[in-house]
Amino acid sequence: MSARPTDLLCAMLVGLPAALAPAAILAETVTVNQKDRRFEIQHVEIVAGDIVSFTNDDRFLHQIYANSPRFSFDSAEQFPGEVVDVRFPREGAFEVRCGIHPKMLLKVEVSPAPEE
Repeated sequence: MSARPTDLLCAMLVGLPAALAPAAILAETVTVNQKDRRFEIQHVEIVAGDIVSFTNDDRFLHQIYANSPRFSFDSAEQFPGEVVDVRFPREGAFEVRCGIHPKMLLKVEVSPAPEE
């Protein structure tokens, strides 16, 4: 019995996403919890393209942001239990803060991505 053309096509497509998106596969994710109106860690070192996953383990709203000429983001309101993933696309030193709780500060140092 020979393989049908659709079976061959499906077999080829299974490996296709990995071949097209190696950066997504290589990206690391670092989790930072928000608890007691603070980031549970104050400093993170990652590589360009990595993701910081902010988990609101607090009873309060948070609103995380970074504002830099090299990279900025704004999460809007982040409800208790909500997770916000932020990909840091370029190297640099960034301060992540909470617009609701101004004493919250996380320093994110992003190294250049390794050459492929």
